[in-house]
Amino acid sequence: MSTELMFTLITKMHLKLNKLIEENNYDLLNENVQHYSRRLDKVLCRFNKITGKSPDFNLSTYELKKILKCAI
Repeated sequence: MSTELMFTLITKMHLKLNKLIEENNYDLLNENVQHYSRRLDKVLCRFNKITGKSPDFNLSTYELKKILKCAI
């Protein structure tokens, strides 16, 4: 998976989080907001961990499954 696809996934997740926040009247302690925020954090942490190892990376199938599991 290329960096462009990962950036697209992260952007879509971020937009969904923003929408959830708006739908819940900007209540950041709402259960749904907290849950989705943690999922986005996991994706970002794994992405940063992988890209930190190799600047010109291609995700293996195993790494991709781990990231997508958090995203879904």
